[in-house]
Amino acid sequence: MTATRKKPIGFSKWESVLVKAIVILLASLWIYSPVFDGDWLWDDDYLITANPVVQSPDGLASFWVEPKTADYFPLTMSALWLMWKWFGLDSTGYHIAAALLHALGACLVWALFRTMNLRGAWLAGLIFSVHPLAVESVAWVSELKNTLSLPFFLAAGCFFVRFEDTGRRVFYWAALGFFLAAMLAKSSVVMFPVVMLLYVWWRRDRIAWRDLWNAAPFFLVSLLLGLVTLHFQHSRAIGNEPIPIGGLDSRFAIAGMAIFFYFSKILWPALLLPIYPQWAANPPEFSQFLAWPVLAGVLGVFWMRRKTWGRHALMGVGFYLITLLPVMGFVAMSYMRVGWVADHFLYIPMIGIVALVVGVGVRASDLAGVKWKPAFGILAAAVVGVLAFWSHRYAGIWENEDKLWSYTLKHNWECWQAHNRIGAREFNRGNVDVALDHFREATRLRPDLAETQNNLGSAVLAKKDTKAAIRHFQEALRLSPDIVAIQSNLARALLLDNQPAAAEELYADLCRRYPDNPTFLCNLGVTLYQSEKKNEAIAIFRRALEIDPNLPDARENLRAAMEEVENPPVNK
Repeated sequence: MTATRKKPIGFSKWESVLVKAIVILLASLWIYSPVFDGDWLWDDDYLITANPVVQSPDGLASFWVEPKTADYFPLTMSALWLMWKWFGLDSTGYHIAAALLHALGACLVWALFRTMNLRGAWLAGLIFSVHPLAVESVAWVSELKNTLSLPFFLAAGCFFVRFEDTGRRVFYWAALGFFLAAMLAKSSVVMFPVVMLLYVWWRRDRIAWRDLWNAAPFFLVSLLLGLVTLHFQHSRAIGNEPIPIGGLDSRFAIAGMAIFFYFSKILWPALLLPIYPQWAANPPEFSQFLAWPVLAGVLGVFWMRRKTWGRHALMGVGFYLITLLPVMGFVAMSYMRVGWVADHFLYIPMIGIVALVVGVGVRASDLAGVKWKPAFGILAAAVVGVLAFWSHRYAGIWENEDKLWSYTLKHNWECWQAHNRIGAREFNRGNVDVALDHFREATRLRPDLAETQNNLGSAVLAKKDTKAAIRHFQEALRLSPDIVAIQSNLARALLLDNQPAAAEELYADLCRRYPDNPTFLCNLGVTLYQSEKKNEAIAIFRRALEIDPNLPDARENLRAAMEEVENPPVNK
């Protein structure tokens, strides 16, 4: 009787893939677990919690044909519309969805690099999944547009590589479809066609007319949706609000510094901030342009070595620079009202540098020989562990706005937005004195913004200083004449300052513009009543109650006005 030889115990190919995917998934879920029960942050209210279209049962179509948002991201808004149906005001579902999308994106980074036959593909995907620079995109629900667009972007890349390998048009059309979806989720992926051509050059050392013809439909999608994004940014997101970015010289200086700032954060992601200090670059100093000749020199060295290692360096750095280009600062964006740089701008560009660093590590391991391979494996594990720990700790800061803005001010006291947000939270809690200090600081830093002037006016009005409140509201209204809330605040301050005629003029204008707003009508009625125009006030109160029969102020004011008209006081 002969003994049967046992097969060595190990994973099959698909079992190995599954285990590696689970590692990425578990790492992502652990890192972002601190925010799963977190609060809504920053402009989540504008996008979700106070967005009536997201909450409307029949609002889905409007995102595509008649959007009312500051950007045209209909796929992202449709996803949020569905999430609202499932999760409502419970932020947990949104946070878990973002973490899952991030894990999917990391797996697709791995898949793309495997499709490109790059060694260390899984390690690159794992490092991307645990990198602290991803925290802002994943922990902040408003940046779901990042975590949603990335899988489509990477899927388009995978299918384009397959098309290049096989020539099958089905892969080409799949790549175009996924790219279109990525653009409809977030248009910052607009440079994908240029990345396609970079890949073609990296693979074949040339770009033929056929490659340009294949890229043409992708460029068309980029052009059309890119123009739509610019229109929305300038007509809605920015509007008349000043963006202190300066002229072309300032923009070049800011962009050059941003390139190296971001690069340093990818390699050493310590002291990340929700809002970084804005560099003074208007006008720029000569030294602030030095980044460009340094960059040109580095790219020149890579180009001279393009027949060997320089080719791969140009691919990795080129991907980074190309995908970073839309957010460098050449084109003004609404975010630049608070900062020139932000971690969420790096969500896609950092993939190129991660791939390059992993590639260098794999090559170094090969050159070191078999004896040193375990040491490189330990080093890789240590890097992943440190990055995961940093990310988990930083994610905890995004749990709520108290932590977020306190942490920001600890490292960036000149951040007007952080002062503004903390001030608003303290004001709503009734801590007017604390709020007033923060609002004053925010207004000192940005006196040119209606937002800061309006908030400071509200705080001083709560302290019964009507004269100062009127001055701040008037300045806010001068800066942004179309903001209804500021006009209403000014009218209220005038009324409290015993200037009913001036308040009446403002409320009458609001009622002409918004004739179906019962609150404005009620406030107009109060000003008329205080101006001894009681019969006119009664008519206005009745009109407000016709629109909203349950408006308590209008009902009480109507009762009081009618009693005084029917039983006027007797003068002795």
